[in-house]
Amino acid sequence: MVITIGRYVLGICSDPGRFTGDGKPTLIRILHRKDVAFKTVDVGLDSDNAIVIETAYEPHYWFDMRSHFDENGDLSEDLEKRIFGYHEDVLSVASLSEGVASGVLPPLLSYLRREGKSAASIVVFPSMVHSSDALFNAFSTVGLVSMDALGPLILLDQSCLEAFVGVRRDGGVLMGSGVIDYLVELFLGKDGFIRDLAKLSRSFGVGIFTVLMAAGCSLKIYESFRNILDITLEQPMLDLDLSTASMVYAIVRAPLHLRGELTKGRIELEVASWLKERADLDAPQICDPVYVEEFGDKIDIVILVGGLDMRGLFASIDSRISRFSRIMVEQELYDREAWIEIRRQLLGS
Repeated sequence: MVITIGRYVLGICSDPGRFTGDGKPTLIRILHRKDVAFKTVDVGLDSDNAIVIETAYEPHYWFDMRSHFDENGDLSEDLEKRIFGYHEDVLSVASLSEGVASGVLPPLLSYLRREGKSAASIVVFPSMVHSSDALFNAFSTVGLVSMDALGPLILLDQSCLEAFVGVRRDGGVLMGSGVIDYLVELFLGKDGFIRDLAKLSRSFGVGIFTVLMAAGCSLKIYESFRNILDITLEQPMLDLDLSTASMVYAIVRAPLHLRGELTKGRIELEVASWLKERADLDAPQICDPVYVEEFGDKIDIVILVGGLDMRGLFASIDSRISRFSRIMVEQELYDREAWIEIRRQLLGS
């Protein structure tokens, strides 16, 4: 199952053929009524696949949604009508800049935990050039999710995401929000991926990941698998110091006829050697190949890098939003103790 939240990600998963029919994953969209009224992409919305939130005013901050849920009840009843026992694995997608998405994600993940679902989330995180309220929403939501260990977050810096240019397997251009679609497709194509990632996140105590990726790379043109691994470092989805990672999960998608050349064992050896050479990193790693029935020699590599030292990033954001957050606390727009705990979770003090 895939759940998209808010306006920014409304355009992803727009191909109805991927989510209709027996054996296909279910798609749910959670939106504010204004997202529906002003949507700029043509996506099918009906009562079966859309939860439309009505509020007296447009929520700009995460705590606006918390107040709305406190007064009107949360989304549990709406979710019960759409999420069933056979929906064991759930992938959520959201932009944490938005008041709706940042306010909905923590209670959504709490609900999924109560129902015994395996959950992971792809979240678009605002860059430092974005507004204080966007940074405040994202900072707060990551803190709230981390406090309760509600499942792994896969962070994509919005500026990095929108600057990314790659190649699809069919030769088309891969860029912008298309990258999110690409990741969703890859993750859903790896049987048990969400369940495995959620279990590894709990086992290793790693709640935040980001992405290194190389898409549609010809093995013949790049001459070796190692050279394609190097390509993943050229456009990271977050400014990172790879040497601080505490866990790595690599997915390699390749044509079935290359199965003998790119075995799971060889991929593991190549990735381990590459990490040691490029970052002097000797961390737990999982490498999973996904073989597809295709001609050609196109390779996709997605490396989820977890447990990075992100205190510098969060400290910079905290400094940037300090005046803004202080005013919000002084006006008692949200709980002071909750904010103290959010900051402690992300800053370590």
